[in-house]
Amino acid sequence: LRDHATGAKTKRRALGVSVGYGFEAIKLATALEYRTDETEAADTTVSERKTWLVKNSLKYQVTPDWRVVGKLNHADSESSLGQFYDGNYTEAVLGYGYRPVNNDRLNALFKYTYLYNLPTADQVAATGTSAELIQKSHVLSLDTMYDVTRRWSLGGKYAYRLGQVSLDRVNPQFFDSRAHLYIVRADWRFVRHWDALIESRLLDLPDAGDRRSGGLFAFYWHMGDHIKLGVGYNFTDFSDDLTDLNYNSRGMFINLIGTL
Repeated sequence: LRDHATGAKTKRRALGVSVGYGFEAIKLATALEYRTDETEAADTTVSERKTWLVKNSLKYQVTPDWRVVGKLNHADSESSLGQFYDGNYTEAVLGYGYRPVNNDRLNALFKYTYLYNLPTADQVAATGTSAELIQKSHVLSLDTMYDVTRRWSLGGKYAYRLGQVSLDRVNPQFFDSRAHLYIVRADWRFVRHWDALIESRLLDLPDAGDRRSGGLFAFYWHMGDHIKLGVGYNFTDFSDDLTDLNYNSRGMFINLIGTL
């Protein structure tokens, strides 16, 4: 890899292995990756970074109507420049979903997420800014959707984050970062193979004394029985994922959804 601005080179080597198991009601998968990066600085010195990543997923069909889903991801990154440049990431998710077979008008998903993120000192976010926040979060969420008629569906989401963040990597001092998220949505199947979606969103941040609200809309085209492609616009600057602390979600988006 070459930095177009400075001409500095990065030599990357990576190795990965994955395995999956599926039998009747249980599906398990795990993957292990190892990567080394030798990065050249502007003064031609070279630093080395070693990164380990393990990913695990679980699906268990308790009954035809109820299922358990989960995942556990962990990454550890060490730099030859010292501990200040190291990184660590852990994400654990456990969900319980209701998708009835005989009458699927009502669908629901209850989910718990734990996230610990210590970004490396030279890591940047999608906006190009430094990803400096150290985050520890517990998030509970409930999603529901009900088919009122063949053309109209109504649903909603509530999520609560019990989290802490720190701006200091050397001497971390964590402060509370709680959040409540409320979403009300409606889906309209206005013509064959086409859906319209509209949402009203409210994000309440009691520790910051802040409250944000707005809407979102999208149009989806059914490309087949199990996949649809959508395009829309988010009028809010926050995501429906409460572990995302970057308020940069405003604008156009493209979304691809698949179902089994």
